[in-house]
Amino acid sequence: MASVKGIGGAFIDSADAPGLANWYAEMLGVELEMHPDGTGYYCVFPTRDAETSILRWNPVFAINQAQEKLADTGRGFVLNLRVDNLTEFLDELRMRGVEVEDRLIVWERGKHAWIRDKDGNRVELYEELQPEDEE
Repeated sequence: MASVKGIGGAFIDSADAPGLANWYAEMLGVELEMHPDGTGYYCVFPTRDAETSILRWNPVFAINQAQEKLADTGRGFVLNLRVDNLTEFLDELRMRGVEVEDRLIVWERGKHAWIRDKDGNRVELYEELQPEDEE
């Protein structure tokens, strides 16, 4: 059975991403850098993998520029959970009646999909890919 293995990241949408990134730096000492695509700011924290003790650069903390009024969408954040087998996990969730979005993103570092929890909150599921995992 596929399962959640940890938090992959926390992503905040902001009407003023540069200002909020600056606030986190000044008030909490969290230094964020601009994302390469220019859409927001991020930092990655080092953690140890519980099973292998390998140092990994995960979870991500990011602030993204909101593309629409947050009050209109009711959304201001996304919780990202790391899973060990995204395809299997999504199949299991669908069988349990969980709403799974049609969108799936696959790139060299991972696979992403989105679900809704019972309150309608959007949750991103992420399977990290290592170079040897690539299909």
